[in-house]
Amino acid sequence: MSTERLYLNTPQQTQVVTQVVATRAGGFAVHTSPFFVGGGGQPMDTGVVSVGGGNYRIEQVDVDGDDVVWHHSAVPVAVGQSVDLVVDKQRRRTLSRYHTALHVLNTLALTHYNAWITGAQMSEEYARIDFAIEWLDPAMLSDLECRMNDVLVGYHPVHYRYLTIAEFAQRGDLLRTKNVHPPAYRGQVRVVEIEGFDAQACGGTHVESTHEVGSCVIYKSENKGKQNKRLYIRFA
Repeated sequence: MSTERLYLNTPQQTQVVTQVVATRAGGFAVHTSPFFVGGGGQPMDTGVVSVGGGNYRIEQVDVDGDDVVWHHSAVPVAVGQSVDLVVDKQRRRTLSRYHTALHVLNTLALTHYNAWITGAQMSEEYARIDFAIEWLDPAMLSDLECRMNDVLVGYHPVHYRYLTIAEFAQRGDLLRTKNVHPPAYRGQVRVVEIEGFDAQACGGTHVESTHEVGSCVIYKSENKGKQNKRLYIRFA
């Protein structure tokens, strides 16, 4: 009874009418959900569930061991009821723009400076990303920012495809971190491809084209250890 996750293939779809398949104290599960469950540094979605003329907030979702997505809400629902789920669209779009920008930045950092990701985090105000690299200097930051914006302002469509776990195990080029492998969903690993630029394993949401991100600035860097440097970006 795993939940069909709409965001994996159609992340621009932020609303769906679906049926409740299970309930528990303070939450419910549905057949199909547009809510991103969080991961890879991207926070989970928030939004609203509407039923019986009332609107109720959903501030948290999680996934159980059976791959069922649970929506935390005070809404009174029963199994079999139809509900209207609506993700906070602007928040989703902002996080999707940042996630796409980080894909571009992490690929450039690995390609030009052999820097692997050690962590990332997105918010509505900024995004940060950590790299395993011994040094940073203003020239490097300027180079990465220029290269990043050259890609972001172009029209590079974003596509999604899937590999079996066995196929993915043979594709080291799809990894950007040495420490954490992306989770499999229904026995497959999702690959996000920025056409003409990059492909990497990822379960998060993205915009339809890099042009939707617009330009970004690397506005701050921090030394988080001998081989861990943190970069902060925000929209220009």
